[in-house]
Amino acid sequence: MKTLLAAALAAIVCLPAISATTVSAPAASVPRDGMIKVAFMVSDDANVIDIGGPWEVFQDTMVSSGKDGKHKVMPYELYTIGPSHKPLHTEGGNRPGMTFTPDYSYDDAPMPDIIVVGAQSGAPGLGAWLQKAHAQGKTIVSICTGAFLLGETGLLKGKQATTHHWYFGDFARQFPDTKLVREVRYVDADPITFTAGGLSSGVDLALHLVAHRFGDATAQQTADYIEYQGTGWKTNQGIAAATAPVTHVHWSGQLTSQSSVVLHQITTGWSTAITAEIPAEKVASVPVTETSTDDRTTLLFAIPGHPATFTGKASADGHSMTGTFVQNGTSYPLTLRQGSDAAE
Repeated sequence: MKTLLAAALAAIVCLPAISATTVSAPAASVPRDGMIKVAFMVSDDANVIDIGGPWEVFQDTMVSSGKDGKHKVMPYELYTIGPSHKPLHTEGGNRPGMTFTPDYSYDDAPMPDIIVVGAQSGAPGLGAWLQKAHAQGKTIVSICTGAFLLGETGLLKGKQATTHHWYFGDFARQFPDTKLVREVRYVDADPITFTAGGLSSGVDLALHLVAHRFGDATAQQTADYIEYQGTGWKTNQGIAAATAPVTHVHWSGQLTSQSSVVLHQITTGWSTAITAEIPAEKVASVPVTETSTDDRTTLLFAIPGHPATFTGKASADGHSMTGTFVQNGTSYPLTLRQGSDAAE
């Protein structure tokens, strides 16, 4: 989370398995035109395995054709769609990743049968394009934090979904109308909407889709060909969210000589939750929402009947923030300093 509070955090170097509701579909044959079109939506910072994993599964799936069943065909036609035809960079850690050019743009892309949305920055027009495809009954698949892009379009409202376990907290807060399913590899939200967990989960979801259409034997044949020994596409057993590291950071400051503010910042994976205490006002565990613009951070305190805000600027070392706390029309100078922290 690239905010000032998280920047300070960056200096510091579940439950029993839940089964997702699955929607069964009968095995189907190759479409009349011989190809199932699969489009991979791409934008800057696209994750490589979110594209490459499912791409390899679909690319290497082979099914029997002809009366004798001896002729093999590859039923999937694959291509990429971006906001334009300009080259993009994938994720690359602290450096630009691979450079590639989308096959089509939102304006000229042929409508596919299956749409794959992996982790990426997104781009203006993507949401509208996905909504159009959904309205036409096309299958839409997210992988990793691509679920956030589906959620932002409203395609997951009232449904079940999953995402990378390090982002569970952020997803649950951002999309309260979606039921987050943990410790699974993928979720069938409905017959045409699917979400996968992080990274390699996309391989399992792609194999799951192959099995839906062509049967388990074909999916297993594909898994064997690509030498993929994971069984998540069959068992749907995901990683426990408890494997995500948990970091605690506390911030405190004096409003007046008799009143103090304490913030508790808990980060699980990359998901950060902040709560506040103001003992003099008998305020405890109120949610705090953080927003940042340029070099300033604003904190919104959801105090029942008396909401408050703090706007401040971080110090050079990121260990303190100085600004103004406003509540009930009264302003107070406030400096919040980072206190004890611990990592689990």
